[in-house]
Amino acid sequence: MAVDTRTPAELRSMLGANLRQLADRYPSVAELCRQLGVNRTQFNRYLSGESFPRPDVLDRICRFFDVDARILLKPLEEIPAPRRCDLPESVVQFLRPGLAALTEDAFPSGVYLVTQHGGEGDPRAHHWLVQTRHLHQCAVLRGFLPPAMAGTRSATGRELRGFAACAGPNIYAVLSREAGRDSKTIVIRKDMTDGNGVWIGSCMEHSAATPHIYRLEIRHLGHDFRATLGAARLVRRT
Repeated sequence: MAVDTRTPAELRSMLGANLRQLADRYPSVAELCRQLGVNRTQFNRYLSGESFPRPDVLDRICRFFDVDARILLKPLEEIPAPRRCDLPESVVQFLRPGLAALTEDAFPSGVYLVTQHGGEGDPRAHHWLVQTRHLHQCAVLRGFLPPAMAGTRSATGRELRGFAACAGPNIYAVLSREAGRDSKTIVIRKDMTDGNGVWIGSCMEHSAATPHIYRLEIRHLGHDFRATLGAARLVRRT
């Protein structure tokens, strides 16, 4: 059986051609490189097929553009789009009649910094990060609580997963840790007085016998690698 092999030069050339198509969607290569956290001179070498990114940089590029490593092997137009899924019918029924597709304009993909303001008995503000990825009608969410909130330093124990949907002017989100621990029901809406991508609202937490309600502020960091690193340092301090 013949094996289809490609030379390193062919792989670099394919990656460069695909990256040029992806980069054309952005008005500024300099801004794109800033958001990727990649040196512009080095990125130009990727575009021209002269150089190949390290595995961690390739992973960052794939996550940023929401593609996979097939950009090394196939033209971009031959790679199937990510599989989409609809909201479960039970969720649709619950949110009607105001249900609408949660669009990129309403709630962009990327990383968000969540500030959860303390309530009675715990006046401190806690910070955590959540990443969003859009599906057909909703967005899936994945984040990590800081160790102080989760009561553990284990990544598995701190991980949150959930989804967000749109109904009227509000965005509704449900997140939970493994096995339903620390379930959170969130209702937010865009802060029209802030031009920097901020959503405000409340979070009802169901981790105890008596639910608690906290005030939330959620700031969109997008795909800005440096801003995300700064937010991660803030999260570790809370």
